[in-house]
Amino acid sequence: MSKELKELIKGLKDKLQVFHLLSDEELDKVIPLFELVKYPAGATLFNEGDPGDYFAVVLSGKLEVKKQTEFKDKSIVLALLGRGSFTGELSMLDGQVRSAGVVAHEDSELFILKRETLDRFMDEYPHIGIKILKGIVRTMSIRLRKSVERMATIF
Repeated sequence: MSKELKELIKGLKDKLQVFHLLSDEELDKVIPLFELVKYPAGATLFNEGDPGDYFAVVLSGKLEVKKQTEFKDKSIVLALLGRGSFTGELSMLDGQVRSAGVVAHEDSELFILKRETLDRFMDEYPHIGIKILKGIVRTMSIRLRKSVERMATIF
């Protein structure tokens, strides 16, 4: 990974919720774990029901999260994720299939972290792994609260 890209990530640390608890030294250890992947607009990252062994952090672009409805070939957009957001964390953490599909809404650059890579890292640096997991759980909690609020307005 280039020095420029590392500096960009460090500059975005507070926006990238998964990293916000890490010190600069800890971030230096974590950054090499990620793979940089580019998706053109319209490309599918994964489909609902696919196996899930990674999560993705959005560096640039936008992703559309879609959930299939009970009607054939009809889905609803659950979220539009931009810079600093992440997706795929549920399947990576619980080992279940993807609960929704994700498509690049526009050209996007993502950092991908595979479950096995995170597991190995956490064996070596459990204190840093806990901070990463806290960042993920914090965002998941915020999303869950918003979902509950939305449901309450429907009923």
